[in-house]
Amino acid sequence: MSIRSVGDRLRRPEYTGENRCLPCTVVNVCLTVVAAAAATVPLGPPGGLAVLLVGLGAVYFRGYLVPGTPTLTMRYFPPWLLELFGKELELRETLVPVKGVAVRATAEGGRLIDSFADAWDDRIERMRDAGVSDDDVATLLGVETASSVSGDVAYVVDGGLRRWLSESALLADAAAAAVLDARGGEAWEALSPDERVATLRDLRKLLTYCPRCGGDLDEEETETVETCCTESERVLMATCLDCDVRLIEDLGER
Repeated sequence: MSIRSVGDRLRRPEYTGENRCLPCTVVNVCLTVVAAAAATVPLGPPGGLAVLLVGLGAVYFRGYLVPGTPTLTMRYFPPWLLELFGKELELRETLVPVKGVAVRATAEGGRLIDSFADAWDDRIERMRDAGVSDDDVATLLGVETASSVSGDVAYVVDGGLRRWLSESALLADAAAAAVLDARGGEAWEALSPDERVATLRDLRKLLTYCPRCGGDLDEEETETVETCCTESERVLMATCLDCDVRLIEDLGER
């Protein structure tokens, strides 16, 4: 077997060539150098050189040395460093009004800011015990009053009806809105009720647990829904594995 054929078998085209990620490469080369230097102490220069060559070979053929590097780099590198390396940061349009307050743009999409996530978790826990009140829903929508419809996650607002997907979804949105009402600033305050609902729905997609019971969520899956008079659609869903309550059900892309 030739060296070239071995290289072809080892190569990961999704992470090399035109698809090579410069931040990942830099990080992994640095880690390789550090590992080689550390190996030199117990193994001597030949051992350190061997570690260096193996590590650089892995980075060259596979694009990374440490498993999970592509995801870890995009998730944990600060935005300024990703932009320095030419990585395009993304954020859904509906989340732009809460950028820097609740979310930050990343190369893989929006990500919750730690301080907001902590405050959101605390508010969810408090509301879970006390229940979502009419005033909480009014705050969520930025209106004067909202009246609950008995036995349903629906509210009468300005003569119309607002309904949530589930108790879990309403709890998530009401808790997020309470935090944003305290720290969201003018951009959040200027949103209409429809815009607030859209922003909160997309924030909800960044949760990793069920607000209603604290259980884990299943992975978002896409289903093809075909009707007699419409084209197929992509549906994104997330359901609690413990209480089987739906948290997310949305058309389109995440």
